[in-house]
Amino acid sequence: MKATAPENIVISEKFGKSLKLDFYDSEFSLDGWGNVDNYAKLSDSSFVFMECEKGQKHPNTNVLKLWPYLEKNEQLKIFLIHYIFPDNNSPQNRIRLCHFLGKKLEKIFPDRFRYYHIYGSIL
Repeated sequence: MKATAPENIVISEKFGKSLKLDFYDSEFSLDGWGNVDNYAKLSDSSFVFMECEKGQKHPNTNVLKLWPYLEKNEQLKIFLIHYIFPDNNSPQNRIRLCHFLGKKLEKIFPDRFRYYHIYGSIL
């Protein structure tokens, strides 16, 4: 797997320290649906995924790609932390779409998916 970008490792480490998690600092493959920027494994079937949006103009796709992955992998549970860097210039409607998709996926997969969104600096 591809290594996580250095700026995303910094963000992951902040969350990891607060949540007492060790992120792998490696992208996680979603079986043809793309990759997740970083991840921590809670158990064989539970993960914390980290998506960090620096230059991405369509950050909603990083939420949306989890839908087919969850459908295919019915045993998995995913908690997605979605961090938008302060200098990301995504249009506000696409940021709102992230929230909409995250909440929609929580309803579709109530015991298997949680979405946590942060817009701004934690450094």
